[in-house]
Amino acid sequence: MEIIVTDERDDRFIEFCNSFGCRVDEPQVVLLLNSFGKIVGCSSFKVYDADSAEIVTLFLNSYDDREKISYKLIRQLEKIAMDYEFKSIVVSFDSKEDILIEIFEKLDYKFVDELLMKKEFKSLI
Repeated sequence: MEIIVTDERDDRFIEFCNSFGCRVDEPQVVLLLNSFGKIVGCSSFKVYDADSAEIVTLFLNSYDDREKISYKLIRQLEKIAMDYEFKSIVVSFDSKEDILIEIFEKLDYKFVDELLMKKEFKSLI
């Protein structure tokens, strides 16, 4: 599997998001997960505030290896957000029953309010 770094204008991203009924217009950093020439997952983030990025998409085509693929995409988004010098990353949910909450909890995200989770990046200084 190969991760492709692109943006919201990439036709592969647009097509993949449309297949989930999602339309993205805002500027974003996008990751596409390519497996044998087929996009099987994507994730993206946008600027949330001066110090934080917000994960806005995480779509997977398969239930096979869902957790492993999610971790791979989220970790890569975190690395890129740190490269852009964000101090944290957030993700919001529509409900407490979202199936991805458990995955984010395993990656050390904590709820900061009812439906918003946040992960502070540790400084190396």
